[in-house]
Formats: sequence, C-alpha cells, structure tokens
Amino acid sequence: MTTPQPKYDRKDIGSANVRFPAGTGMPDPLDVAIDPYAKTKVAKQVFVKGFQAWPQTGGPFPAVIILHEYWGLNAHFQDLTYRLAQHGYVALAVDQYSRIGGAVVSDAELAGQLMAKLKTADVMQDLNAATEYLNFQEYVKKNRIAVLGFCMGGSHALSYACARRQLRAAVAFYGKVPQDTLSGLQCPVLYHQAEHDDWITQAEVDHLVQTLTARKVPCEIHKYPGTSHAFFNDTRPEVFNADAAAEAWARTLAFLDTYILADHPGVRPLPDSQRVRL
Repeated sequence: MTTPQPKYDRKDIGSANVRFPAGTGMPDPLDVAIDPYAKTKVAKQVFVKGFQAWPQTGGPFPAVIILHEYWGLNAHFQDLTYRLAQHGYVALAVDQYSRIGGAVVSDAELAGQLMAKLKTADVMQDLNAATEYLNFQEYVKKNRIAVLGFCMGGSHALSYACARRQLRAAVAFYGKVPQDTLSGLQCPVLYHQAEHDDWITQAEVDHLVQTLTARKVPCEIHKYPGTSHAFFNDTRPEVFNADAAAEAWARTLAFLDTYILADHPGVRPLPDSQRVRL
C-alpha cells in the first residue's frame, strides 16, 4: 500500500506543549475574567500534559489522540504528531505518565516500573479529559476524534475505545486486548500485529476479531511477517522494520480517512456541512 502524500508542509504545522485538567470541566474564559482571584488560586485538580501539532491554515480538523509506548512521551511520539498533522489532523500525544511526573526513560526495567504504577481508571479519566480538551478547541471538528496507541498505549487505546462510545476509530499497534470490557467497543478497530511478540498472544487477537465480528463492528487485523514487538519505532534499530512500518502507516492513514468522519451505531450523525475535509 502506498502512503498518501501529506496535505501540508512541515513548515505549515504549529505545535505546543499543552496542559489541561482531568476530572473537571474545561475552564470557561468568562468565569476566569470575572473572578479577580483566579490568577492567585492554587489548582487542586490533576493536570494532564501533552504535545500537540496541527495545521495552521484551514480547519476545523478531525483529531487523533496518540498514546505512547512505556518509554514515555519522547521525541519519537512528538515527531508522530507532526506526521499526522501534515495529513490534516489535530494530533495530541497525551503523556500517560502525567500523574507520576511525566518521566521519559530509555531503560526497559525503569519503563516497566513506570508502567506498573499506572492505574487504568486514572488513564481513562485522563483520556476523557484529552477528548474534552480537543472538543473545546475551535479548530477541531467536535467529536470527530480517534485514538492511536502503541504497545502500552495500544492497550490503553483499546480500553478507551471500549469506554468512550463517541470515538470514531481506534488503531492499536501490538496492544493488549481488554478481555472484560470488549463488549462495550462500538467504533471500527485497526490492529497491527507483530509476527513474533512475547507480550501479545494470538488468542487475544483472535478474541478481538471474534467478538467484534459477531457484533458487526468493523475490524481489520494485519500481521507483519518477520517483525517483532515495537517494529514501528524507528528509534529502536534492534526491532524497527522499515517496510512493515511504512505499510502499517499507510494502512493507518487510510483507515482514519475512511472512518473518522463516518458514523457508526451509538453516535450522533454528523451534519453534511461538517463532512468536508479542508
């Protein structure tokens, strides 16, 4: 499959480090404007951090939440936001370690320790906050949001798709399949599977296919011959597979383009006026 040409040059993509509250509504500028003590108040709620990239002209655009591997929100995933933004998306890479300091590590043992500290319920709350943050932005098409995750982030992407009915699509690269909540998954799913993966069992992937097929939820599974877990990560030469990564990326873009503006059972229809991609 051929990767489509970007719609925007890299120089036309803006970026920012972002921060938004979890577990509370987005602050209204008018509320802040009439509160003389707003600037001096100490925030007690949890804040989620992220890195965002989006086209600076046109819009509004659909959005994609990116979920990193257990290394943390490093340069690889920041670069991925730019790559998605060049294809006409608002891309938000959420720091899943926001509640525990937002660390980035390169040692597998430390990464495993960080992942073990996460609570799935907290991550789901943070992803809900990310979705509401995106819906609050004028350059984002409201509720035209998909999730894209890798490794640990792939697991959280599937879990979030089970919990958030308004998601338009979920793409998971070699993530664990949530066995107990899979019945809640409504949106189309694209799953990229490595041929040799000690973390993901074939039985998990088969269960995903069987469950979604039985419920008539669109589901695509692609297994890449000769690949290992994390084959998409070009900063890890010991596992990176350039051909498989390119094919998976082309499929991901095609999948998002097909489903992020489409309707599926359980979501409100999109007005025709919003279906045009700018």
